[in-house]
Amino acid sequence: MATRHLPGLTALLLWRWPRMARAYQLLVKGGFPFMPWPRRGAQPMRRLRHQARLALFAAQPRWRQWLLRAVMLLAWPVGAVLEALRRLAETPIVDRPNGLLGWLRRAGDMLLLAWFDNISPRQYLAYRLHDPARRDRIASCFFGPEMPALLAELNRRNQAADDLVQDKARFAELCRHHELPCIPSLAVFRGGVQVWPPGAFMPDQPDLWVKALRGSRGEGAARWLWQADNYRDPLHKQERRPAELVAQWRQRDCLVQPCLHPHPALAPLSDGSLVDFRLVTGIGRDGDVCLIAALALFPCGGDAARQYIFAGIGPAGDIRLPRLNGVELVEQHPDTGEHFSAATIPFWAAAVDLVIRAHGTVPAFSRFVFLGWDVAITADGPLLIETNSGWNVANLQIGDGVPLGRTALPAIALAYLEPPPAGDAACA
Repeated sequence: MATRHLPGLTALLLWRWPRMARAYQLLVKGGFPFMPWPRRGAQPMRRLRHQARLALFAAQPRWRQWLLRAVMLLAWPVGAVLEALRRLAETPIVDRPNGLLGWLRRAGDMLLLAWFDNISPRQYLAYRLHDPARRDRIASCFFGPEMPALLAELNRRNQAADDLVQDKARFAELCRHHELPCIPSLAVFRGGVQVWPPGAFMPDQPDLWVKALRGSRGEGAARWLWQADNYRDPLHKQERRPAELVAQWRQRDCLVQPCLHPHPALAPLSDGSLVDFRLVTGIGRDGDVCLIAALALFPCGGDAARQYIFAGIGPAGDIRLPRLNGVELVEQHPDTGEHFSAATIPFWAAAVDLVIRAHGTVPAFSRFVFLGWDVAITADGPLLIETNSGWNVANLQIGDGVPLGRTALPAIALAYLEPPPAGDAACA
């Protein structure tokens, strides 16, 4: 009788303690805690993935590190089999093999890569590694929990203050102090108190954007439009008077900003909201900053059914291989019919210069070896939205994105993680 309650109890535990849910996902889907069969003199990317695996539990006490690694070591072979069965069932029609022998070969390939290269069946499917033309990505991509662990270890070693970038109000304050163009802050509420502006605040902008001080993926974000003496949230169908909105904001930690509009050249490539550009930068031990990767997220579908078209951006601001949700290749924006191939990103060189300058000149930012910057491009030029000490690797590598192993990232990271040879003058 008691066994009937186990699924509900498990769900309750995972809901009550989100860390337990994350730990469960890591233990049964994250692979081995090391690179299997590491080779002496291995390629830089393999050495870096090995370092990232070793950093998975670096912040834990030593006894807990050994315990968690032992559990991962035992759980992963079984977890890989279960994941492979699940992902085989989810294989899109266009990627399905022919006949029973084809399915068995696909399953075997999934399991071999899972056990010998720590590539989960989920990522095997997402990166379409069954395609011989894409097999080179095995040696040049990050997989599973490797990138979050790597970034956390680099930040820990450099004593980077994560709160300075994850807290959106503090990020905006740093930008203003160092005269970096960013979206202006109309009001900041923290701990039940209005901390900015110093005087009384009553919104009078026709279009407002509100977001949580901490969080990601639009958590707690809302757009408020001025209509007939009230502010209206069209997505959640709410109306508030200005004073009611201020009282509501005071009950949460949030940032109030004007809702900006994209550059006129970008408007046909959007559903009306800002186009988000994600630029990843890295800073070497010598202080030089370089652009690692760049990605554009073109919104479509409107507030109620929003999706994103992911596309790479070339050095000249050209749009490369746009894909709906990172999967389906598209030539035109589904809402406007505008061709992506005919467009060029305005102020692109200025946007790249802005994030390089921010990473290299602000001491609080320079402690982070890698940062993922969100940039808006308006009619007046590029503006910083926020920066992230952790950023989605899959969005950069999926589809036709450039694997991070083919960028400057491995060389920069290994310079921090691996000690230089004895007598190396560069060490000084």
